Amino acid sequence: MNLTLNDDMNTASVTETFAFCPVLAETIQTNALTGRSGRRFEGLGALSSLNNLVTLRRLGMELKPKRTLEVGLSFGGSCLVFAATHRDLGGAACAQHMALDPFQTQVWDDTGLMAVEAAGLSGYVDFRPAFSSLELPKLVEAKAEFDMIYIDGSHLVEDVFVDMFFAARLLSLGGVMLFDDSSDPHVQKVLRFVRGSLGGAFTEMHLGKYRDDGGTTLKYRVAQKLRKVQLTAFRRTGDVVRPWDVKFAGF
Repeated sequence: MNLTLNDDMNTASVTETFAFCPVLAETIQTNALTGRSGRRFEGLGALSSLNNLVTLRRLGMELKPKRTLEVGLSFGGSCLVFAATHRDLGGAACAQHMALDPFQTQVWDDTGLMAVEAAGLSGYVDFRPAFSSLELPKLVEAKAEFDMIYIDGSHLVEDVFVDMFFAARLLSLGGVMLFDDSSDPHVQKVLRFVRGSLGGAFTEMHLGKYRDDGGTTLKYRVAQKLRKVQLTAFRRTGDVVRPWDVKFAGF
């Protein structure tokens, strides 16, 4: 995940693009944050890429999700986007966005939570310092439902697979499940399973039109053709529960 300003998104365009959340715009421009203990972080790769943040914002404003979920909070970039989008859709603050991250304090020094606080968006966020592998099954058992789920936690194939397995069961019909860093070999493996074995439940989306560049650049079009884009999304269109004796499809 690279957070850099370039010719396509300079300082002025960042201010305009992220005007809905000045705290996020400032963080992108300074590329630095200070944690609760005073620790300084510079070069915020884990804030997520600019096009990811733009895509999440535009997709959220179009879909108008009632509840959203993300695995991985880190510096809080995507959390700010989700929370600000819920605010701008007109809903009263009632913890519509859930963020899971067991390392928010230990590793990230609460920078993500502090960003949410500074933006005045705490009321829209239900933060849980829990491992997704333990918290997501509890949410399934509680029959929770989300309209957008962003998976950006551990990138080990087993962790991504577990996140996908439970996220698929938490996603509402018509909802969207997104995978960050989807060119990573671990994440790609899980995406191949979704494409090859869950095609009756999920339809892959093309996200180009939601990007800041409109998905028209040669680099993006080549990456899309090779299935090596950074962000991949699937819309739930059917039942995710498969017959126990279904024929195995390699992935």
